[in-house]
Amino acid sequence: GATYTTSGDHTFSHTDANGCTQVDTLHLTINNPIHTAVTEVACESFTWSNTTYTESGDYTYSHTDANGCTQVDTLHLTINNPTHTAVTEVACESFTWNNTTYTESGDYTYSHADANGCTQVDTLHLTINNPTHTAVTEVACESFTWNNTTYTESGDYTYSHADANGCTQVDTLHLTIHNPVHLSFTETAYDSFIWADGDGETYNQSGTYYYIHSDDNGCTQVDTLFLTVYYSSSNEFAATACESFFWDGITYTESGEYERLYSDIHGADSVVTLHLTINHGTHNAETVTSCESYEWHGQTYTESDTYTFAYENADGCESVDTLHLTVNHTTYGDTTAVACDSFEWYGETLTESTEWSRTIINAAGCDSIVTLHLTVNHTTFGDTTAVACENFTWQGETYSQSGDYTAYLSNAAGCDSIVTLHLTVNHTTFGDT
Repeated sequence: GATYTTSGDHTFSHTDANGCTQVDTLHLTINNPIHTAVTEVACESFTWSNTTYTESGDYTYSHTDANGCTQVDTLHLTINNPTHTAVTEVACESFTWNNTTYTESGDYTYSHADANGCTQVDTLHLTINNPTHTAVTEVACESFTWNNTTYTESGDYTYSHADANGCTQVDTLHLTIHNPVHLSFTETAYDSFIWADGDGETYNQSGTYYYIHSDDNGCTQVDTLFLTVYYSSSNEFAATACESFFWDGITYTESGEYERLYSDIHGADSVVTLHLTINHGTHNAETVTSCESYEWHGQTYTESDTYTFAYENADGCESVDTLHLTVNHTTYGDTTAVACDSFEWYGETLTESTEWSRTIINAAGCDSIVTLHLTVNHTTFGDTTAVACENFTWQGETYSQSGDYTAYLSNAAGCDSIVTLHLTVNHTTFGDT
C-alpha cells in the first residue's frame, strides 16, 4: 500500500498464513524518463519525429525510452514563410533585372535569401519590344527633306523617334545630293542676240533671261543670260547757261537748238540735240538824291558817290547794279527877336519869351531846322486919380472938365504903356449977398 519514488531497499512486515511475522524486502530501482524540449526556426515547413509542421507553435511527441518509460518531448517551432513576388515589365530591346540582362520576352525567376534566411523566389513576367530600324536610300537634287529636316549634302543621316510601343526607333537615310551647275553668260550685242548656248531664242531687248532644263542627273538646271543690247539712238538734252555755253568744242552765245552726230561709247550711231537757253546778267543803273543817307541792297550810304552791287539774278547769272548817289544834308539856322506882346513866325503867333524850333524844307529838299530865340515884352497899364480946381495939366495937356483921360507912352522895354487919369475938376463958386 506504499508508493515509492526513489530507488532503494524497502521492507514490509506482515503476518503470514501461519501467523508468523514475515518480513519481505523490496530491492527497488526507479527509472525517470528524460523529457527534452527543442526550439527550431524553419522556412515554410519543419519535419520532427516523422511529422511535418507548416505552422509556428509548440508541439509534443510521446514515446517509450530505453527503460520502457514514456518520454514526452516538446518542440517550440517558428515557421518563416518567404514572400514570393511577381513583377510584370515591358521594355525596349533589353531589360536588366537583378543584375541579369534579358533580351527576350518570357517568365524569369530569381532565388535569394530573404531577411529570415529563407529562399525567396521572385518571378519576372517580361515582354521585350524590339523597334524596327528602317533604312531608306534617296537621290535628290540640291536638297532633300526627311522628317522635317532639310539636307543639302550627301551622307548617311539618322532619325530617332518613339515607335508605337514607345521604343526608340532609329531610322537611317542614305542620301545622295546632286547639285546642278547653274551657268551664267554675260553678253553685249547690237540690235539683237541669239542665245546659242541657251534656248536658241533671239532677244532684241536688254535684260536678264533664264533657260531652265534638266541636267545629266535629272536635276533642274537654270542658266542665266545677262544681256545688254545697244541701238542707234537720238538723244536730246536741255542746258541753261549764263552768257555762253561750251559743248563739243564750240562756244554758243545764243539760245537755240544744236545737233551733233557721233558714235557712242558702245560704237552705235547717236544723234544728240542740245536745247540751249542763254541767259544774261542784269546791269541796272539808277541816280538817286537823298537827304542824310540812303538804304540800297541792305547797305546804308551817307556820302555822295557811285556804288555797285553784285548778285545773281533770277536766271542765276552774275549781275551788277550801279547807284549814282547824291547825299544832301539838313541845314540849321538861329533867329533872335524881341517883340511887344506877340510875335508872328512861320504862321504862328507867339506871346511868350521862349526858344521855338521849326523844321522846313531847304533848297536841297532836305530838312532845315530853324531856332527862334524870342523875347516878348508886354504893354504896361497905370491909373492916376486927381482932384483940381478949375483945370488940371497932365502929360502936357490941360483939362478943365472932370473925366477919365488916357495917355499912350513907351515903357522902359520900348512897349506901350497906357496910363488912365481919373480927374475931378471943381470950379469956383460966386455968390451975392
